[in-house]
Amino acid sequence: MSNMPNPSMPPLAIDPPKTGKMVALADDLYWMRFTLPFRLNHINLYAFDTKDGWLLLDCGIQSQAIADQWQVMLAGPLAGKPVIGIIVSHYHADHVGYAGALAAITGAPIYMGAVEHAQASWSLAQSDAAFGTIMGDTYARFGLDGDIVDRIRSQGNYFRKLSGDLPDVTIIDTDHRFHSKSGIWTPRFDTGHSPGHMSLSDHDRKLHICVDFLLPRISPNISVSLRSIEIDMLGHYYSYLDQMRHLTDDWLIIPGHDWPYFGGGVRAAELIEHHNTRLDLLRGAAGTGPITTAGAMHALFAFDLTDHELFFASCEARAHLNHLVAREEMQIQTKDGIDYFHLG
Repeated sequence: MSNMPNPSMPPLAIDPPKTGKMVALADDLYWMRFTLPFRLNHINLYAFDTKDGWLLLDCGIQSQAIADQWQVMLAGPLAGKPVIGIIVSHYHADHVGYAGALAAITGAPIYMGAVEHAQASWSLAQSDAAFGTIMGDTYARFGLDGDIVDRIRSQGNYFRKLSGDLPDVTIIDTDHRFHSKSGIWTPRFDTGHSPGHMSLSDHDRKLHICVDFLLPRISPNISVSLRSIEIDMLGHYYSYLDQMRHLTDDWLIIPGHDWPYFGGGVRAAELIEHHNTRLDLLRGAAGTGPITTAGAMHALFAFDLTDHELFFASCEARAHLNHLVAREEMQIQTKDGIDYFHLG
């Protein structure tokens, strides 16, 4: 989530696709870009050209603006071939939100990993009252101000506002292979940005679609889940990054935001150092006494946050605190319903 200007990860010498256009990254892989109404104002979507038609990766949120952008693509660059499948990399609304509607329009099946499908299904199943209660109770444990807690309780199921219902989904695992005209794509599943995030690799051509795990300009949001705020999500992300450090510079890294680039191994090492620095900030913040998740959030994100950003910032702060607990550098105590973290 943190903005990290990064001149060492320059974009490829191609312009991002314009509205209604696609840019070829390989002879059977095409890049699309849709706009989003957030600070991170776009998402990269992809289309694989297969012998039977188009295989799409990710969908955007459920909104009229996204619907309009898909209509332009389906009537333009994607016209003339059927859509034979829709891959959803993870349950976040900008990736899964429009999947159900797109499946209804195209008649194509949706492919997801089991963990992400379960998380999306759980989130969609919560009533406004239930979701608001969970959010409010979590924010109270984080130590956020009471007026924020009360406001969030009344907002209902924000996830459902951005995501439509999912039809039957085909669950895939690491044994599944997606075939495009010139390649074979192997999925892998990692925990960190989400609990079972899918990336795809064509090992023969050294193409890695990292989606949200190895972004070139920013660190992906590393957040705890509302279903289990004690999990060490950052520890899992460190494990992924350690494996990615071995990517050689001839691998093309293809992300869900910003631009494709070479240098995934270098980028992984940079992201490790970035999160190490953020852990140091929290060690310093706790040096004068116990801190709450809210206090950690203010130490990590020194700018005004919308309610949308507040969710990700607070859950990311908690993920970093959890990692310090997992490393036995901090301990957690709960007093009057608020979690406090202290060194030692």
